[in-house]
Amino acid sequence: MQNGSVEAHGGHFRRNAREVGKLTARYYIARERHAQSPANGGLVMRFPILLVLPLIFGLALPTAGQADQASDVVKILSTRTLWGKDFPAALSSLPHWNRIGERTVALFPDRILGATPFRTAEAAQPTRVAVSQALSQTRPSPAPAFVELLGALTGRPFPFQSDVVQSVDDDSYRVAITGSNLQLLAPRLTVRQVETGIGPPEAVTTQVIQSERDRRPVVLTLHSYANGAIIFAESDWMPPGLIDRVILNVPVVSAIVFRGGQ
Repeated sequence: MQNGSVEAHGGHFRRNAREVGKLTARYYIARERHAQSPANGGLVMRFPILLVLPLIFGLALPTAGQADQASDVVKILSTRTLWGKDFPAALSSLPHWNRIGERTVALFPDRILGATPFRTAEAAQPTRVAVSQALSQTRPSPAPAFVELLGALTGRPFPFQSDVVQSVDDDSYRVAITGSNLQLLAPRLTVRQVETGIGPPEAVTTQVIQSERDRRPVVLTLHSYANGAIIFAESDWMPPGLIDRVILNVPVVSAIVFRGGQ
C-alpha cells in the first residue's frame, strides 16, 4: 500500500494555499494603490489588508496541518510490522464505536477496550448492546489508501463480539470487543520496533491511573503520533520497552480511514 497519494495531496494543498495567499496579497495591494491615487481622493485602505490576509492564512494553515495528520495516520496504520493478523477487523470497527459516541478506544494485543468507565457491569450493559447493534450494521467503504488493507473484509462477519470486562487499570467496567485468539498488535511489540517502523514520537508523556483499590497506580508512558491521533503506550506493570496498548482517537482515525469521514 502506498502513502504517496496522501502525501502528494498534502503537498499540493500547501502549494495552493501559498499561491492563494500571494494572489490575494497582490490584489489588495493593487486596490490600496488605486485607492491612494489622486484620481480617487487618496483614500487609504491599509486596515482591510491587515485584517483579510491573516484571516486567509489562518484558515489555510489548519487544513494543511490536517493533511499532514492524515499522511501520518496512513503511514502508521499501513506499517504492517506493527500490527497483528486481526488488526484490519479492529480498524473496521471504528465507525461503529464512533456511532455510539466513543471518542477513544485502546487496542490491546487480544481485545479492544472502550474508554468510558462504568461503576458496575450492569451499568455497562446498555452500551454493550449498542456496540453489538452497531457492529451488525453496514460498514462504510474504506478510503483509497486503505482498500488493500480492508477490502478482504467486505461482506464478512467480524471475528469478535461485544463484552463487558473489568479494567485492570482502575477497576472500572468497560465495554470491550473480544474474540478467540485475536491478534491485534504484533507479538511482543516494542518501542524500538515502533520507532524503527515509523520514526520517533512527536511527544512522550506519562499518565497516572489511580485504582479504587488500595494498590499502587498504573503509570502509562505515552508515545504520541499524528497530533495525538495514535498513541503507543507502555505500562509500568509490563516489562520495560513493551507496548501494552495502542490508543486511537476514534473520530479522527475513522474519518481518515473511511470514505465520507465516517
